[in-house]
Amino acid sequence: MAEHVNHKINLLIVTPYEDFFEGMVDSVRIPTIDGEFGFMSGHTPFIAALEPGACALTINGKTKYCMLSEGYCEISGMLALIVCNSAEWPEKMRLRRIITAYNAALDEIKTQHDKNGRPVFYEDSIAKGKRALARMKFIERYGTDEQRERLANYKKTDFPNGVIPRLQ
Repeated sequence: MAEHVNHKINLLIVTPYEDFFEGMVDSVRIPTIDGEFGFMSGHTPFIAALEPGACALTINGKTKYCMLSEGYCEISGMLALIVCNSAEWPEKMRLRRIITAYNAALDEIKTQHDKNGRPVFYEDSIAKGKRALARMKFIERYGTDEQRERLANYKKTDFPNGVIPRLQ
């Protein structure tokens, strides 16, 4: 049996705005539409559709987390390519923006119009809300203590009884 202890896979995460990450990693866990999926060096070729959620990168035995939005992942040989609409490290996430996006999605679902009065597709508003909700869950799990506390305060002030309303 071949030893893969010291083998790594080259990971590239790109968005329309930047090359978010490029480097050799031990393993990766990604959020796919079929559930969480993990891979490491030597994995068979694979393509998966991504949904918003946490991505875990293990580098030299230490795990770092980033938030991915919709996109896809392709594994081929010793390269894994993730192409997504956005990718963020937890320390760079703007909490007020997350809450504002969720509230905007709720309003769009109710009125079927954006804040400028333009018609919106119901599915787009649902997707916007799901992205914001995934970011909130990401902060609750991987954010700093300060971020978690600020998010809890935003929830208390922006949502009745501190409970996030359901989309739909």
